[in-house]
Amino acid sequence: MPEPLREVQRRFLAAIVDGDADAGALIVDDARVGAAKRLAIYRNNYRASLTGVLADHYERLHAWLGDEQFDNVACAYVAAHPSTTRNLRHYGGGFAAFLAEHFPDDGELAELARLDWALRAAFDAPDVPALDAVRVTGLGETWLDQPLRLHPSASLLSARFNVAALWRALDDGEEPPEPVELTEPIALLVWRNGLQPHFRSLSEIEARALARLEAGATFTGLSAHVIEAVGEAAAMEELAGWLGQWLADGVLAEHRHY
Repeated sequence: MPEPLREVQRRFLAAIVDGDADAGALIVDDARVGAAKRLAIYRNNYRASLTGVLADHYERLHAWLGDEQFDNVACAYVAAHPSTTRNLRHYGGGFAAFLAEHFPDDGELAELARLDWALRAAFDAPDVPALDAVRVTGLGETWLDQPLRLHPSASLLSARFNVAALWRALDDGEEPPEPVELTEPIALLVWRNGLQPHFRSLSEIEARALARLEAGATFTGLSAHVIEAVGEAAAMEELAGWLGQWLADGVLAEHRHY
């Protein structure tokens, strides 16, 4: 009785991913090519497809490492982390953690990967309405006491290296600076405005403010926290500047849209 299709598929996948020799019986074996060579071709195509996906997802990291080094690292990741998703857009989310584990003395690699991934995720994020000046005006003062969140396209990253300068130079096709470990980590905000992903560096106090909003704080609650931290006059100036930029950039969303 023929094997069920699902079992044949399982065995064939095992042969491609894990090198299961028993699955050779599923492949035509003849003098022209032979089962072993056919399987090797399939394995090579599988790995090449996944390394190509990683190169697409991590364009600036690819540019930083160059073709040969990136391919070596990508092949090692593919061998350790076979695809488990039907949508290759989601493949490679663990690449930054893999780099951090295997290249602890080259911290810029993992950070470039995190920034590449966050920008790609921002591009693909859901089209939740952003909180803007028009919406705030329509809500009146009631929005001040409503829980806020970062827009789904927005995320906060922590960087220990000059990864922002590295990424921008690579994006512009310029000679990148040498990687430098910073005296203090900095925060980066990644978000999408319209169809275009962006990122920028944040001051420590703005990063803390956005983290509080990400946790569901109201603007009233955030204002009280900032006033306590820096005093009323400085807080009013900071809050006004932040709010204007956040609304213009589309960084915030109402909690009810989640």
